[in-house]
Amino acid sequence: MKNIHVWLAYVAYPVTTAAYLERALRSCCRTTTIGPPFPPELIERWKLQNMKLPLTEQNISTGPNPDMKALLAATPPGDLPDLYLWVESVGGHYPLNLGAVTCPKVCYLIDSHLNLATHLEWAKEFDMVFIAQREYLDDFRRQGIRVHWLPLACCPDIHRRTEPTGEYQVGFVGSVQPGTRREGLLSALSATIPVHYERCFWDDMAQVFSRSKIVFNEAVKNDLNMRVFEVMATGSLLLSDMARNSGQDELFRAGEDYALYRDAAIGDVAAFYLENEELREQIAARGQRLVLNAHTYGHRVEDLLAVALEGKSDTCSAGELRQRSLVNVPAVDRDNPAHLCIGSSSRSFVIPVLDMSPASEYNIVTLLEDLQDIEGEVIIVFNGQEIAEHLKSHPRITRYAVLKQNIGVARAWNLGLEMAVTPVVFILNADLHLEQQAVDELERALTTLPLAACVGPQGSFVEFSMTRDYVYYDKGAVHTPMEVDAVSGFFFAIRLQHFNDKIIRFENGFTPCYFEEWDLGLQIKRAGLKSYVVPVTSYDHHWSGSIRALREIGYYEQSRTAGEILLKNRKFFLNKWQGIADRDNNRELLESLFFSYISDTAQGLAVGGHVDAARQWLDDAARYFPDESKLAPLRRFIDVLARKAGGGQGEQRT
Repeated sequence: MKNIHVWLAYVAYPVTTAAYLERALRSCCRTTTIGPPFPPELIERWKLQNMKLPLTEQNISTGPNPDMKALLAATPPGDLPDLYLWVESVGGHYPLNLGAVTCPKVCYLIDSHLNLATHLEWAKEFDMVFIAQREYLDDFRRQGIRVHWLPLACCPDIHRRTEPTGEYQVGFVGSVQPGTRREGLLSALSATIPVHYERCFWDDMAQVFSRSKIVFNEAVKNDLNMRVFEVMATGSLLLSDMARNSGQDELFRAGEDYALYRDAAIGDVAAFYLENEELREQIAARGQRLVLNAHTYGHRVEDLLAVALEGKSDTCSAGELRQRSLVNVPAVDRDNPAHLCIGSSSRSFVIPVLDMSPASEYNIVTLLEDLQDIEGEVIIVFNGQEIAEHLKSHPRITRYAVLKQNIGVARAWNLGLEMAVTPVVFILNADLHLEQQAVDELERALTTLPLAACVGPQGSFVEFSMTRDYVYYDKGAVHTPMEVDAVSGFFFAIRLQHFNDKIIRFENGFTPCYFEEWDLGLQIKRAGLKSYVVPVTSYDHHWSGSIRALREIGYYEQSRTAGEILLKNRKFFLNKWQGIADRDNNRELLESLFFSYISDTAQGLAVGGHVDAARQWLDDAARYFPDESKLAPLRRFIDVLARKAGGGQGEQRT
């Protein structure tokens, strides 16, 4: 590539993406920059006083709309480009007469999430187009434009560890506009955790990242932004939301390579990683390795040139980048704290512990005894310090978090998921007796049932509008796996990748307890996944091993009776999900699977020749559906089958 001559066109703004690409291009080929200087008046308007970098001119300095035909005519033949690369920088730089450029013409568009209409028109001037935001590939293709995904990246010479981490609890570098989501998130964080914010650039920015234990990121309109790669390159822990459809969920794994937050839980997630230093540093170190392996501007330039000049059909997919990033990154390295110890186990057990379950013969001590011979990582979230002091050194505990006060079961489950690094995660009550067979059967069901995100031995069909069960399936009540609306929360298993990919988490608003399972079931349904009750009986559990022993439940600085909490959370549940159904324009979301179950069972009986049993089944179901019009089509269907068969056979439903 050393003999290749690239004209790199951009406004001479020293901290723009093109400046990083220029460094990478100069290391592998002859590069000439072309474009207008950066307008000095923008320094004040854009609050760039901290940029601290000189404003220089490009090798070929032009106005904002240079005439390429005239420029090429004035260029000696030996200085003509083999590739013309225009990179989005600041507004107003649109060369004229690009048709006069006879070498391949390509552009790199960064902010399609903000400037899509303009990008679609401007892209027609080029032979091929590279975009940073994968979500918009189809928009360009529908216009007949040859387009490729080229995500943003980091520059290891700039984005590197320069200072010992730890001076700042949470750091942030970027713009903050009043009234924006970003401002709200930073305010929520700073309410409980010190947040260091600077408007700075280049080396100064890398220093802020390096000095921060955690660095906050927010995606604007789901953009996979520069900050994601730059923070990870410095070896500090990235705390980010999920940029949907951007490729983020395929390039990096939440909880393994960075920390993922939902808006309502951002303070809890940050506090958890601040309290668990070893885990935080291990995840950050792993993220750093992945980014440096596959996500530098050197990697991006290599891919771009291969497509633009060497006949490569497309740039690397997210899957290919993921595989490249994992080269020489060990999955398990328990002796070296510089690497994340991703457990060799296939499963984890997350157990919130408040007390010794005084209303049950089972408690955390007996459960740890049960788990002694059951393989898997044990993660304890101590919802108080007293029990933690006695048990945190227990040899069966793989890792734990100690909270100063009770944060409730949903928040404790979420913290447990942040600590888990295995494909399957079991959620267990401390007042549970457990056998190996139950664990194996649930795990088998989770990994084989279609679209299973959550499985458990008990659960229900829920009449959501009345916040009550149609039917609850207790221990031993099912003989084959059954899709249900909700799985009971004392013992169940989830697939962590489904939860991370779809950003499913337990609703913190139900603190300290009640309604978490129904809420989770609706989240899973909304994500296009499924919850199942499966025939597992090798366990024992008595309801409310802790709650029954308490007159009031203390959490945070509050204390309320179970009845008061139930009323509060019922109102929150109804408001939340009725609002979601309205926003999604999907009232079917709140319809139970129960009617489908009734319908499928009745039709199965009738088709199998058991017409009388099918009729009896519908008669039994009528008490749940007083509106006969809902059942009438099924009755007509059964009547048709009965006439064809010459009448019912008299079988009784069992």
